[in-house]
Amino acid sequence: MNITESIIYDFEKDARHGIFRYIPTFSKIGDLYRIIKIRDAEVIRDGEEEKFEETKDSEKISFKIGDPDRTITGPHTYRISYVIENGIGSNYASHDEIYWNITGNDWPANIEKATARVITSFDAVHTGSLCFTGYSGEKEQNCTGINGEFDSAVPLTSGEGMTIVEIFPAGTFPKSILSKDPPMSAGQKIGALILKYVGLIYLLLNVLLPGLLILWYQKKKNKKRFGAPSVNFDTPEDLSGKRITPAEAGTIDTARLERDDIVATIFDLAIRRYIRLEEIKTVRKLIPDAKDQKIVKLKDLDEKLNDFEKVLMRRLFVSGDEVKTSSLKKDFYVTFESLEEEMFKDLVKKGYYVKNPKNQRALLAVLGMMALFTGNIILAIVLFWLGKKLIGRTKLGDEVDFRIDGLKLFLKGMDRNYKWQAEKFYTVEQMIPYAVSLGYIEKFMGQMKILKPDYNPTWYSGYLGSFYGSYAGFYSSMSSSVTTSASSSSSGSSGGSSGGGGGGGGGGSW
Repeated sequence: MNITESIIYDFEKDARHGIFRYIPTFSKIGDLYRIIKIRDAEVIRDGEEEKFEETKDSEKISFKIGDPDRTITGPHTYRISYVIENGIGSNYASHDEIYWNITGNDWPANIEKATARVITSFDAVHTGSLCFTGYSGEKEQNCTGINGEFDSAVPLTSGEGMTIVEIFPAGTFPKSILSKDPPMSAGQKIGALILKYVGLIYLLLNVLLPGLLILWYQKKKNKKRFGAPSVNFDTPEDLSGKRITPAEAGTIDTARLERDDIVATIFDLAIRRYIRLEEIKTVRKLIPDAKDQKIVKLKDLDEKLNDFEKVLMRRLFVSGDEVKTSSLKKDFYVTFESLEEEMFKDLVKKGYYVKNPKNQRALLAVLGMMALFTGNIILAIVLFWLGKKLIGRTKLGDEVDFRIDGLKLFLKGMDRNYKWQAEKFYTVEQMIPYAVSLGYIEKFMGQMKILKPDYNPTWYSGYLGSFYGSYAGFYSSMSSSVTTSASSSSSGSSGGSSGGGGGGGGGGSW
């Protein structure tokens, strides 16, 4: 069915780009739906081809007509032509009909006059002509219809429209197709398909997929076994003999950079004489004394520092050679993100990790929550489990982690090795940052106090006079300062209404 609309639109003095017109793509026929297809649209304005944009969804097709770079005023004539497929009502036993809303009821402007003419490309017999006007659903007939020609008798106000019904003998046109369901968008079609096969999908998501994921993990995980770890009395080294820093050790062990790894690096830099840690007190009258901790820069950056340590040093001393730990609270989380990036970039470069496990964990957590909220409990459990297991550490990383496990045994069991510790106290001192990053600082310092009760390192000074009495305050202060986050036609055509049948829609100016 070929349709040509001729619209005379008066913009008066308002500067507009043009008009828009939309047409529904389905109509209700009893309990069924006639879904139409609109194609081959063309637009002419004042005898010249006009620009337009065509968009479609499951309910309508829209034409945005006009040039976005130009405006017009006054009256203009638009000629919109298009082809309709499946638009003729040819499913009735007694007759065929063209039941079409020629104007649409959704125009914001009044329609002074509406006319229509129905012609066929063959000698079809016209057996009746009806028309309806008014708001959608009304049955007013302020119009005339004779032998396929229709005229409105009165102007149509905003929201009113005109619908025509042209009747032919049954069998005049090929049968149209009626559907049980209205047209659906791509998303709606996927949803309907899921509902249709929900049982099978549930089995796939909660039996087959979890099983495949577990088998994949068993195949891909590192099955190499090193036996029970033995006590490691030395600072950890990689396979080439290069020292593994406390922050690296802590990150390899937990597969994440944590607050204690930063604090451990600060202690490590102090022991290596790049900085000095000081506990300070401000005496105040009437109110308790103010306590704080200070970090003092002793050396500039050099090639012995890795990128992670350089980022940390630059942040600490961005405003000078001294910094109070309390001043770090406000925005250290920004630096933490950079430190985390540098740490995993270095660990990936060294071959300990294939990628930062943080992103992998986040993805699996999101997928697990989605599975949980959609009722796929078994799949959710497997995804959460994989989120803990899949840390992205390589075989080489596992070997280094095995050595770190040996160091953890030493940090937990210093009391068994007092003689060795007394002879090599320098090595024991180097272990303080590792005790921080690996989570054994309290036990380690307790045993160290027994080993050397008068220990007062040159890299730390406190007003209490005892390192053991002061370090806990510094550790606590640093830990708190290092922030890590911020209607239907009847069969006999005796019924009908304005807004019924095919066509319709509306338009306006833009």
